[in-house]
Parts: sequence; C-alpha cells; structure tokens
Amino acid sequence: MKTKTTIFVLLFLFTAFFAGCTHTNELAKFNLKASKVFFKNYVSPTAGRVRVDLHAGYGTDAKSLVKIILAETGSEIIESGIEEKLKRAVNTDSLVEYISDGIIGGLITYYTIDISEELEPDTRFIAETKLLGFKLVSNSGGIYADVSTEVTITDRNTAKIVWENRESSSIPLYDVVIDVFGSGTIRTTTSVINAIRLMNMSEDEMRVMISNASEEAGRKQSETLREDIASGHN
Repeated sequence: MKTKTTIFVLLFLFTAFFAGCTHTNELAKFNLKASKVFFKNYVSPTAGRVRVDLHAGYGTDAKSLVKIILAETGSEIIESGIEEKLKRAVNTDSLVEYISDGIIGGLITYYTIDISEELEPDTRFIAETKLLGFKLVSNSGGIYADVSTEVTITDRNTAKIVWENRESSSIPLYDVVIDVFGSGTIRTTTSVINAIRLMNMSEDEMRVMISNASEEAGRKQSETLREDIASGHN
C-alpha cells in the first residue's frame, strides 16, 4: 500500500511539473518571414489585480528596520494598503500589453513580421499573450515581482500551435523616483526596493515601477523566442 501511495505521489508531482512548464517549438515547420500576425491579449481572472505578500523574511537580523515595522504595524495591514494603492495605480490590461510588446519586438526583429490590426483575409498567424499572475513578494534582497505569462503563436490556416511558452519569472523591483517639484523627471535607481519604500511610493512611481517589471517579463519571453529560433538553425 505504501509503495502504491508513493508511486501515485510521484506521478502527481511529475504531471504537475510538466503542466507548469508548457513549451512548444515548431517554428522550423512554419514560415513566419514577413507574414501578417494578429495579436491578442488576455488577463487571467486570477491575475485581475497585482497581489502583495510580504510574509517572507528579510534575513536573520531580528533588529532589521523592515522586520520591526512589519511586526509592529502588521504585515496584513501593510499588504492591504499597498494593494489598494496598486489597484488605483496599475491596470493589469496595460501590463499584459507591455509583455506582448516583448514578443512583438522579437517577431519584428527576427521575422520582419507585419502587424495586423484586425483579422484580415491574409492574416497568417495569431499571437496570444496571457497574464496568468502578478504578485509582489519579499525576500532578503527586497521586493520582487513574481510574473507568470504564457504566449501562444498559432497558424491560422491549420490551427496548429507554432510556438508556445509559459514563463514564470522573479523580477527585482528597482526603485523609481519622480521629481514632482521640478521637471517631473522619472529616474530608475539601481536599488531593489524594500517594504518601507514601497509603502511610501506615490501611485505614479508605483505605476512606472510595475510597468518596468512587465517590460522585463516581455523581454524574457522574447529571449526564449530568440533561443528557439536560433536552435532551428543549428
């Protein structure tokens, strides 16, 4: 009985692992060069807003200023406040557009595709970008964005999948400072933000910071696309 249970658990984990690692590369079988591509974007119902989870530790230093504030104020209260601010500042529909831009850039760069504004008779391929999840989490290095995306390119004539990739990335959130008293200059620093800074960011600063993370998620999808294109020419 114990052996059967062990086998069942292993099979479950094996299936779950591959279900979360969707990847199809049939680019070599289709000619995307100079083709018309129609782009569609989706936001999963579970990704309707950016979520925040600050329960992870900030290292072993019990006197850490971040840990003291989280302990005394209550991480749930802080998370709720940040989520409310993010809800006002960030539209997940716009985030998936930033991610889609990464794929558009990759396809234009390597295939010189023509973007089809709507499904026209000569539209050959459909590229769908899905935002599956976007959550801010904390670790000893600061605040990171856990972004889950999926991109599927389908051949319109055959309905066959040409390329599909599900990407889950942990992206550091770099601090953004907007000079509201001067020229309104936006400056992105090289410092990963922590919970204290996140609490005090303006909505405009949050918007830029999250948009930057979305663009990075799109760049990662584009890099996977490039690697798959290159593998077909080995």
